[in-house]
Amino acid sequence: MLTHHLLKKFISGSLLSASLFLSACSTHSPQQAPEQAEISNKAGSELVVNSSHGKQTIEPTVVSYPAQNNAQGVSNSENIAFDDPLEFINRPIFAFNDKLFEYVLIPAAKGYTNVVPDPVRTSVGHFFGNIREPLNALNQLFQGEVSDSGKSIGRFLINSTVGLLGFFDPATAWFEIDENVSTINDTLVKYDVGYGSYLVLPILGQSDLRNGFSTITESVFHPIQYAAESPETLYIQSYGGFHAFAPEAPTYEELRKETDDPYVFFRNLYMQSMLRDQQYPAENQEPQNVEPSTNDNNATSTPSELADDAPASSQE
Repeated sequence: MLTHHLLKKFISGSLLSASLFLSACSTHSPQQAPEQAEISNKAGSELVVNSSHGKQTIEPTVVSYPAQNNAQGVSNSENIAFDDPLEFINRPIFAFNDKLFEYVLIPAAKGYTNVVPDPVRTSVGHFFGNIREPLNALNQLFQGEVSDSGKSIGRFLINSTVGLLGFFDPATAWFEIDENVSTINDTLVKYDVGYGSYLVLPILGQSDLRNGFSTITESVFHPIQYAAESPETLYIQSYGGFHAFAPEAPTYEELRKETDDPYVFFRNLYMQSMLRDQQYPAENQEPQNVEPSTNDNNATSTPSELADDAPASSQE
């Protein structure tokens, strides 16, 4: 019975993931960043959003290319186009998410953070971080990062034993092996797979087709699927997502108050964040000046990460 259930879940998840992946492949990534990028609070390039409402221009305020020509003679300050062809689907899903957050998840998250002590929540976070270490290792291996893959395996073995099923993190505290989250999305970026288009996922929030493919695929192959039976796996994964969201709930609530059109506001913040990361890739970052990437465990940007870009003009 369990084998039959896993087979059905694998087939349905794989079909949906494949459709998202093919859609993402059909769209090329925006032009890659040059070797040198610079921090700027000026609008070094414009962000053009093509949606069912026409074209809108956003001015990103986090990073910009230097005003110079690349080897092909193309100006790096040219507009970079982002598409929102799924707005007719995204808006209803966003509206559903927004009400769900307002009336259910945010009140529940506030209660959760008030009732559950910080040390307990920290240990729960360690547990969920540890159980996805095999996924980190596989993605790092596919990216050619053999050393990082070995470290992720080492972390999993240490924390699963000495760390009591991952509720503690001796790999970091004792052996100085830091966590290095790596997702399928990161692997696809490594192979220059385009983001596809902007996408809003039910409950999970703003994403894109590449990130959506990553999220769905990892949920199907998550190690928890092989450590427990259905429906317990769904409950555990849902709790893990809620646990990660809980500390960020007040930030979402504050950002939500900033605009009369929250869909546009959060879409633009997400796209600005994506533009920032592509213009200033991780290998060229200066830690004291550049904020961290929005690529997290499962693809969507948390409210606190979006808050990094909140001062930007995000209204149409």
